[in-house]
Amino acid sequence: MTLRLLFLFLGWGVVGQAQDQIRLKSGETKTGEAVKFDEATQALTFKFDQGTLSYAQGDLAEVKLQERPGVAEGRKALAAGKMEEVVAKWGEPVNQFLGVDNPWVLECTGGLGQAYLALGRVADAESLYGRMKKAYPSGPAALRAEVGLAVATSGKDAAGLLAKLQALEKDLKESLRPLRAEREALAEFYFARGEAWEKKGDEQKALEDYLRVGILYPDPPSLGLRSAKKAEALRAANKDLVTD
Repeated sequence: MTLRLLFLFLGWGVVGQAQDQIRLKSGETKTGEAVKFDEATQALTFKFDQGTLSYAQGDLAEVKLQERPGVAEGRKALAAGKMEEVVAKWGEPVNQFLGVDNPWVLECTGGLGQAYLALGRVADAESLYGRMKKAYPSGPAALRAEVGLAVATSGKDAAGLLAKLQALEKDLKESLRPLRAEREALAEFYFARGEAWEKKGDEQKALEDYLRVGILYPDPPSLGLRSAKKAEALRAANKDLVTD
């Protein structure tokens, strides 16, 4: 390859790389690289051809982020129950972009909280879900934060957790075609309730909730796989469990 062709090849590689994109409420769209979301100022630092600027959350209509390194690996680790790896892979991108209303950011935030809980790092989980609740004060993401906080603050009190989850049922938005964000909120709600039923010893209700996640709300995929595995384990341990 000649030097000129090499430069052209490299230049094409740079141009062809997927980039982040923001759309402002003014209608203006910018393409470049999202650097960090500042939770204190509620602003996203964005770098593009004209320079680097911060955009207030209130001015952003949409943020499209390319998945960062480690996100895909963390997803596989969560599905496999490798929680230490989940923390290692998802900790940095969550700290970098918590507050951005973006599918993989919300997936990683919820999954990181679940990993903390599975590892017994309850204080870390409670802190993370508290930040999540502050960053997303309404909508499906707020419900996910509330569910996480309910689990983190209930400890081994399965009955107490069930009571907290029951209080959140009014916020569930079930429909024939729920949006992705709503599906993921429903998945985390029913997964948490399934674990609560299982701790309380009601394996039948636990199985029903796990299957509800795996069949109706399998997003994010890592949670759908975990639910399917938990349902399979319950069935293997108790052949008398049945579903309608």
